[in-house]
Amino acid sequence: MKNHLDLTGRTIIITGGNGFIGAQLAESLRAQGANIEVLDIKNPEHPVDLLDPGAVRAAIGDIILRTGGVHGLVHAAALDAIPGGSEAQFAPYESFDIDLWEREFKVNLTAAQIVMQAVAPEFMSSRTGSVVFISSDLSLIAPNNSIYGEGKFKDIAYVSSKAGLMGLMRAWASYLGPYGVRVNALVPGGMRNGQSDDFAKRNSALNMLGRMANPGEYDAAVAFMLSDASSYMTGSSLIIDGGRTSW
Repeated sequence: MKNHLDLTGRTIIITGGNGFIGAQLAESLRAQGANIEVLDIKNPEHPVDLLDPGAVRAAIGDIILRTGGVHGLVHAAALDAIPGGSEAQFAPYESFDIDLWEREFKVNLTAAQIVMQAVAPEFMSSRTGSVVFISSDLSLIAPNNSIYGEGKFKDIAYVSSKAGLMGLMRAWASYLGPYGVRVNALVPGGMRNGQSDDFAKRNSALNMLGRMANPGEYDAAVAFMLSDASSYMTGSSLIIDGGRTSW
C-alpha cells in the first residue's frame, strides 16, 4: 500500500530556512527523507537575497541542475516584531515608520512573489509541485494589542503583509491549478521563542488550549501539505492556532 505521506527523495526549497520556523521545518523534512535546499540571506554556505530576482532565479536554476527538479516550496521567510525587539515595530499605527513598513512588505510579500516567479516555470513544465506559504493567524483576525504592554501595538506591517500573502496564495493557486500544481497556506498561531512568561501567559489566554505552540508542532502539518496526502487541496488555509480564530 502506497504511503501518501512519503517525501523520500523529493527536493523541497525552503525560503527563510535559517530562521526560527524555517529551520525547524528543514530539520523535520530532512528526517523524512526529503532533499532540502535553503534560500536565505543568512545561509552561511550560499546566501541568497530573496529581494534580488536575478539571484533567486540563478539559485533555483542551480538547484534544478543539481537535483533534477523541484517538487515543493515552503515560503517561510518573514520579518516580524518580537517582544524585546525594535520599539519601532511596536509603534502606534498613525506614526508607524513608512520605511519600516516598506521593508517588511518587501520581505514578507514581495519576496514570495519573486520566488514564485522563479520556481513556477519548473512546476508548470513538470506539471506537479506543492507550495506552502507560512502565514499567520493575524492574517485572519485583528491583533489583540493588550498583550504587548502599555503603549505598544502589534506590528501593523506584519499583520497587513501576512493578509496580503493569503491573497497571493489564492491567486497562484488559481493560476497554477490547470498545471496540477497546488498552492496552500499554513496559518499558525504564536510559538514559544524566548518570550517572557508573562507575555506567553497573556498570549495563551487568547486560545482554547490555553498555551502557545511548542517548537516542532507545525512540522507534520507542512509535511502533509507537501505530500500526496493533500493531493486534492489547493487554494486553502490550514489553521493551527489552538482555536484562537474560532473564538
